[in-house]
Amino acid sequence: MAYVLVVNAGSSSLKFALFGQGLELVDRGQDSGGGVAGWLKDKGIGIADIDAVGHRVVHGGTRFIAPARVDDQVQAALLQLTSLAPLHMPTGLRVLQELRSLLPQADHVVCFDTAFHATQPDVARRLPLPRAYHERGLQRYGFHGLSYEHVVDALPRQTGRALPDRLLVAHLGNGASMCAILEGRSVATTMGYSTADGLVMGTRTGTIDPGVVIALLREDGLNAAELEDLLYRRSGLLGISGTSSDLRELLASPKAAAKDAVEYYCYHAARHAGSLATAMGGIDDVVFTGGVGENSPFIRARIMNHLAWLKIAQVHVVKADEERTIARHVKALLG
Repeated sequence: MAYVLVVNAGSSSLKFALFGQGLELVDRGQDSGGGVAGWLKDKGIGIADIDAVGHRVVHGGTRFIAPARVDDQVQAALLQLTSLAPLHMPTGLRVLQELRSLLPQADHVVCFDTAFHATQPDVARRLPLPRAYHERGLQRYGFHGLSYEHVVDALPRQTGRALPDRLLVAHLGNGASMCAILEGRSVATTMGYSTADGLVMGTRTGTIDPGVVIALLREDGLNAAELEDLLYRRSGLLGISGTSSDLRELLASPKAAAKDAVEYYCYHAARHAGSLATAMGGIDDVVFTGGVGENSPFIRARIMNHLAWLKIAQVHVVKADEERTIARHVKALLG
């Protein structure tokens, strides 16, 4: 039997999923040290049984706004985008290179987290910089698009109703963002040029005054690598609490700093939700997805309490399944 293998390389995980030719799920797993080859061997599946491989790639830049079949030229072009998502791209592209070598007989397809947001209007994507910078590619891209795309596909099947016209989706995990989805299309999202913008995250700042960044450069003398480390790896919930980036640990902690981190997380998530409501002219329903969104009733309730004034109709939980979305794209592209 031939299979479609999906590899999802995130900022803190490497997940696998195996699908049959009819896109029936065969199995899922995570890297526990043996990599893809070890995982397949444990399942009794040979290299020759893999017909196609779908890869999650976080950033497609301005060139890649739809899934693409991989050849050497495409892979080289993706390497040029590494600086746009420094937490994610190196891992994802390393896995892509390794699997192209391990599975040379398979067709490889890359699917992009930024692609779903290509429908956003110019006013939502543009940064307030001189126009030459925009032409250079400095604009708001948005991320978690494969997760949002899955919600758009799965929610009507889950509820038995049509997709709400004005849908707010919160993807809350180690990385976190929200998206305004109007009639099934992304019109605004919290992440922007980078994966560090928007909601506060486990170790990432989320939105921060650029004047603070200038002060860090001027007064602390940080270089680019040190600044990146601070903003991406030592801030967010970890920075506020001083103890952990894991909301489960923070919710269980009696420490005041842990409670501060949780309250900051929920309060600012609601603030961003209010902004996205403006982009759609209101909110009909809300969906929570991602590890935190799916598994923390307290966080969901705390955010929704801040949004009570919006009189939102219904709140849903949809289990994240980026892998199935990737598998669908692979089959559609390769026939």
